[in-house]
Amino acid sequence: MREGERRGTVGRESKNPYFEGQKYPEPTVCPRCSLVYHAGRWQKVDEAPSHPVQESHCPACRREIDRYPAGLVVLRGAYLKKHHQEILNIVRNQAASAAAARPLQRIMWVKEGQGEVEIATTNGHLALRIGKAIKSASKGNLTIKRAEEDQLVRVYWEREN
Repeated sequence: MREGERRGTVGRESKNPYFEGQKYPEPTVCPRCSLVYHAGRWQKVDEAPSHPVQESHCPACRREIDRYPAGLVVLRGAYLKKHHQEILNIVRNQAASAAAARPLQRIMWVKEGQGEVEIATTNGHLALRIGKAIKSASKGNLTIKRAEEDQLVRVYWEREN
């Protein structure tokens, strides 16, 4: 494996503090968001299980409770002020699209202030997806920062005109 190349963590400890390395008994229901752990993953279901179930918070809800995001998106610039609602619509649409396929990918908060918007996500992939979608739709400069020892992905988008 080349230096800096990333591969799976099979047989190694995960650096993710929300990875438990074990399976939940099926069915397990998250009491906060009602996702059900079934067939080895957390999923949305139309009907709640009829028989007694275990309860445990899903990894996304645990991140939200702890206020420990896996991704941060920071939006800045004069273009943001002019097109604020359209850009936030892109953010919401990307989050909804991601959650349809992967319900653990969510927006934790959107904080607005002093000419910028900060969006925290439960998953780094969602932060990247949001940043790339905004750049694709609105151009501008996109910067992605990752720390190898840290699970947090920081995405910065800026456009002045």
